[in-house]
Amino acid sequence: MINMPSKDPRSLFGRFGVGGAIAIAVLIVLFYNSVFVVSPSEQAGTRWMGGTTMTSTPLSTGVHFKVPFFETVDRLQTSRSVYTLNGLDVYTNDNQKVTIDVSLIYQIPSSAVMNLLYHVGRAGAVDIEATILPVVRDRALAAFAQYNTLTISDQRAQITAQMRKDISEALQRLFNVDVIDVQLVGIHYSPIFDQSIEEAVRAKNLAVQAENTVAQKKFEGEQKTVTATAEATAAVERANGEAQATVLQAQAQAKAIETVGDELKSHPEYAHFYGLQHWNGVLPQVVGAGSIPMIDLSKGQNTEQ
Repeated sequence: MINMPSKDPRSLFGRFGVGGAIAIAVLIVLFYNSVFVVSPSEQAGTRWMGGTTMTSTPLSTGVHFKVPFFETVDRLQTSRSVYTLNGLDVYTNDNQKVTIDVSLIYQIPSSAVMNLLYHVGRAGAVDIEATILPVVRDRALAAFAQYNTLTISDQRAQITAQMRKDISEALQRLFNVDVIDVQLVGIHYSPIFDQSIEEAVRAKNLAVQAENTVAQKKFEGEQKTVTATAEATAAVERANGEAQATVLQAQAQAKAIETVGDELKSHPEYAHFYGLQHWNGVLPQVVGAGSIPMIDLSKGQNTEQ
């Protein structure tokens, strides 16, 4: 019968002894402290006992070895990073305080890794954002100092473009950091300024309302003037028409009288005919000197014949 080896840990101590087990454990620890992996989103450098830099160029993606316990690995993210600076106070050229929120997207190229890890701030990547912060703050202050508080909203795009340009140039020159984008994500005015704006808007609305009222009254007055003028013109035209009608009627009557007079002068018999034409068949009620005027109907008949 074949005896299978026991899996009991005590068998290891029995085979290798206590010292052998400790040696194996030490080897395992040394192995894990001798190997490190650099991910695709970062690059790394190493230092000897926290001082002298062991690598002159950054270590890229993959498995690397180091001296355990004596060599320290420093990592730096080289993929695109987003840095947001909230609550930054800036001042406009009319001495108004404005609080802004700025978002910065940047990327660290390989050529800048060793400089940022070991020559800027403390060794390693513990204060990279603290290194960038003063530059962002300074360029934001400079950009807003060129504009008036009342025009910030209208000129937001110009301010953002100015900040992007200034921050990009500064970080590239100082630290060889590539800026992808800068966004002005928030603008917060002081409560006093907000109140003054509301009062100004309210006053402007009241002024516009007053102007509209004046314009309405003016329009109504003009309409009344137009109506009165039209009525007066119509009355004048009506009076002129009536006057012209009266003149024409008088002229017609005068012409008629003149025609009758001419006929009486030219034809004496016309008087007898004219009397018959206008007699209503009723004899006069009052006669003078006791005589009764008579009308000779025979003359009228002869005349008509």
